[in-house]
Amino acid sequence: MAAHRDSAHAPYSNLEVVQSPDSDLNHGHGVEIYPAQHAEKKAQMIESDPTAAPFARPSSREEKIFNPYSSAPEVVIEEQRPHATSERQDAYLPPPPRTICGIRPRIFWIIVGISAVIIIAAAVGGGVGASLSNRAKQDPASSTNPPDSSSPTNSTRPVNRDVSISALRWADAADVSQYRLFFHQSTNTTPAPILESAWSSDSRKWTVLPVTDANVDSVKVGTPMAASAGIPHTNTSFEVVKNVYFLQTVGTLMERQSPYKERARVWGYDNFSGLYTASLASSIFSYWYQNFDTHFQVLANFFQELGANSLSVARYVENGTTGEPWEITRQSIAIQDGSSIAAAPVGSRRDLRLYLGGSDGTMKQYPYNVEKNTLGNAANTAFELPPHTPLCVSTEDNRNWFTEETLPECARTNTGAFITHLILFASPDRQSLTLVSWNCSSGFLVQQDRISKLLKPDRTYLGLTTTSASNLTFVDQRVYVLFDGGTGPQVEEWQIPTSGGAVKTGQNGPWKLLGNVPIELS
Repeated sequence: MAAHRDSAHAPYSNLEVVQSPDSDLNHGHGVEIYPAQHAEKKAQMIESDPTAAPFARPSSREEKIFNPYSSAPEVVIEEQRPHATSERQDAYLPPPPRTICGIRPRIFWIIVGISAVIIIAAAVGGGVGASLSNRAKQDPASSTNPPDSSSPTNSTRPVNRDVSISALRWADAADVSQYRLFFHQSTNTTPAPILESAWSSDSRKWTVLPVTDANVDSVKVGTPMAASAGIPHTNTSFEVVKNVYFLQTVGTLMERQSPYKERARVWGYDNFSGLYTASLASSIFSYWYQNFDTHFQVLANFFQELGANSLSVARYVENGTTGEPWEITRQSIAIQDGSSIAAAPVGSRRDLRLYLGGSDGTMKQYPYNVEKNTLGNAANTAFELPPHTPLCVSTEDNRNWFTEETLPECARTNTGAFITHLILFASPDRQSLTLVSWNCSSGFLVQQDRISKLLKPDRTYLGLTTTSASNLTFVDQRVYVLFDGGTGPQVEEWQIPTSGGAVKTGQNGPWKLLGNVPIELS
């Protein structure tokens, strides 16, 4: 991270506490909502800093053919009635009538006229039919036969899976909520920059600007991405800075930061860039922990190094204004190559639960303390999590549904695991999403009804990211869903209901679709 930044931000006060034991995974009680446990008396638990800002067919008409008759219509001539004659009469019979091709002239010319009309009509009809057919092929809108509404309207072009997203949220000094979505899509023949889509609660509109230069920065095709935000040196006179992490072509990990060296709206490479080489299949996750009371901070990046299927954690630690060099720890756990990586706090921001894909192809959860850099024992699940599965973890505070007497033991102090995790991940075939909740008592529970109305058929889900990785405000949380419905990548913005406040209306209810996020340069 850069040594100097500008601007201001409210500090995180009285947030940090003594680390809770990792044994909460084994408790049999928790903070799931059971109607029978709702009591009139409100919980007396008070979080030390509940509002701290986050850091983190065409259709074508069938051609009609107007076929002329293959031959002239048959004309039946009425047979002449026989006449009785005498020999005298025979001698004076008139000569036989004149004929043309054996047919009386009048009838012959009638046949010729009819044939001419048929031939002309066939020629005109064929020309008109061909013209209309050709027009219908060139201009689908001109077709008088609309496509069957039951037929799919999506394009059948191949889905480009070399796309990625990451997101941030924070509140600035004026208490304006800032949202950022980072997006990348490119191919071997068409390099493209990483883009930033920005939205604020005062302007209420999206703007898209580049983070990298497509012709200079050598961003890897299909690079993973991660993002984090914080205040340099935990000094609130500086402005919040944004870090975006990605891989270059050969797997070199890079850090792009803005504001860069106190220059607003400028992106530059910071100290992490070029220090490590990740596996080309690696994911990246970034987490920025800050304690504004002690002026202690840790910036941690999780990834897989080249040639290793274990988890590596690179950390930058700073106490006051004294920072230590980046150091890497190779955790002694086996994970699959290309494992998804996500994490969220369970109480204080330094105590996390880390979600990975185990070597057996299922989701694993590990307790991790970002300050002490210690990893606990895994909690196993039966959820399939193949390599590169889209995955993100949001948070929820359900303590307001309980009293002091009914609140589970493991959630009764701010040192406990009182936060509920909302784990969203894609199915192995990428055609659907699953939502699972976790807390310190009830373990993992499927919550599919909360997102069922947001899921659509004929989609391939390509990426997931959330704004709440280090967010303990539980307000205005967003999840961004990257998918391809057959017409190219799109991003939807979903809102998680507010939790933890005095008003519980909508809490633990369905998520809401806010709209689409632009991912092309303005």
